[in-house]
Amino acid sequence: MRALLVVVLVVSGLWAGYWYLGSQAMERGVTGWFTAQESGPLQAEHQGITVAGFPNRFDLTVTEPRLADPAAGLGWQAPFAQVFMMTWKPWHIIATLPNEQTLSLPGQEVALTSASFQASAVLVPGTDLKLDRSALAADTLTLTSSAGWDVAAATLRLGQRRAPDRATAQEVALELTTLSPPAAMAASLAAADLPERIDLLRIDGVLGLSAPLDRHLGQTAPALQDITLREGLIRWGDLVLSASGSLTPATDGTPEGRIDLRVENWRKLVPLFLAAGVIQPTQSDAVTRALELLAQQGGNPEVLPLPLTFQQGWMSLGPLPLGPAPQIF
Repeated sequence: MRALLVVVLVVSGLWAGYWYLGSQAMERGVTGWFTAQESGPLQAEHQGITVAGFPNRFDLTVTEPRLADPAAGLGWQAPFAQVFMMTWKPWHIIATLPNEQTLSLPGQEVALTSASFQASAVLVPGTDLKLDRSALAADTLTLTSSAGWDVAAATLRLGQRRAPDRATAQEVALELTTLSPPAAMAASLAAADLPERIDLLRIDGVLGLSAPLDRHLGQTAPALQDITLREGLIRWGDLVLSASGSLTPATDGTPEGRIDLRVENWRKLVPLFLAAGVIQPTQSDAVTRALELLAQQGGNPEVLPLPLTFQQGWMSLGPLPLGPAPQIF
């Protein structure tokens, strides 16, 4: 019995020492990261860093974190941020953010509120701290801008994982349910005979990057090299839009490629285009006739196949020119 007690005490002491050293390393690492930003373009501030959770967890709490990039006009702040790791698998990280956060965008402040906001990340064990997969989940999410717009969603789910067949590619999936567009936009869409809320928005794709997502990304600066959209889906009442395709960068950074769209109950697109200002009222009849011809070519008059084309710095939706293509690469 005495021998067993000695073993228990020794193991407990070693475990306590491991937890203490690990918690101190975590606190020093996070504090050092904030300090290192003082010489860089990113402003990072906090009002306190603590580590708790003995004996089975490392629970890191950063009080009043604030991150800002003045050159880009971007920033984020919150009352706190918490990160949790089990002591026996510190490569699996779980984060919790408060119900109220603030985003800074060029020319405006956006208040983000939610019933819950959690994220997780799993790293590949090793010194490079390569990101294997991550997830974010938020419920009853609302964004309210000082510029006068607001957006809400019942749920937000975002996931990422390393592509199994490409070393630096990332598979990404996004899903929003019961999405409420800005009030001004909803009012302008009344003529389109569509519900006030979008039932479902889903995106599933692959992002090709120039370097992996790991602790060296500050030096490697992974750049977007190509986009593959495996599935895009919007369900908005009886208007259903699905999409797939791929884009690659031109020399000037504009996308080149094609996204194939499929629209069910496409006739509701014309009042939607009118409400969004894509076309003028004098063009609605001509656009309707052109879309009718495209739908007839597809074999089902109620389903419209419509290519979204990016070429030589311009983009077009079927026969409709949309203007200059954005520089997304």
